[in-house]
Amino acid sequence: MIITQEKTQVTSSHNFDSVNCTIDAEDMRYVASLLRNNYSNTRLAVVREISANAIDANREANSARQIEIKVPTSMSPTFAVRDFGGGLSEEDVFGLYSKYGKSTKRESNNYIGAFGIGKFAPLSYGENFTCVSYHGGLKTSYNVFVNDDDDTKISKLFSEPSDEPTGLSIEVAVAESDINEFREVVKSFFKFFPQKDMPKFLGVEEDFIPESRSLSVQMMIHGSFLKMTEVMVTIIIIIMLLFLWVELATNLTQMQSM
Repeated sequence: MIITQEKTQVTSSHNFDSVNCTIDAEDMRYVASLLRNNYSNTRLAVVREISANAIDANREANSARQIEIKVPTSMSPTFAVRDFGGGLSEEDVFGLYSKYGKSTKRESNNYIGAFGIGKFAPLSYGENFTCVSYHGGLKTSYNVFVNDDDDTKISKLFSEPSDEPTGLSIEVAVAESDINEFREVVKSFFKFFPQKDMPKFLGVEEDFIPESRSLSVQMMIHGSFLKMTEVMVTIIIIIMLLFLWVELATNLTQMQSM
């Protein structure tokens, strides 16, 4: 998404001494903590931000395949989102993905994200999550976590050959007490998505998102209501015209009799 900024021109009456405000590396942990914890609903933040990034990755790669979302269950308490974009090399993970505020989406409005912060949304819910990259014939797993010093860290766990499609899988461990809430958040967030953008949901019943809740059906219902309203308005107008005609005819009759 292109970020538009209103430019203001500042004029100075004197050549004052000035300095650009920055952040020292040792203080970045405090700023990062604020960015990680700026969500009022952490469950929704995880679902929204990670899903939006997956949709953007698919769009960037022109992938025709739906993103896949694994909904947590008591047997498998993990929320995971898999896209089928290009994936990330180790260099990209350590050099791009690790940077707060770093984004490749600011040159086009075809993408949802742009601020480079949402990728760390799972850290607002828990202290770590897993990023699995399928890229260059390899499957590489990384642990993204907050250490004891409140620094955000990324550690490579393993790498192995893989013939799976390229892309990223972001996996978040869900507390047993939050499983039902996560399921409801996923339902609520995606219920109005058009069918062409609807993810493939794993680990749930086939009608997890009822078709009647889709945006197209809602629009059909709304359209029917509008048509019914138009009919009612037409009937009212006809009745009013009839009353006016009767009143006009009565007045003409009275004038003729005078």
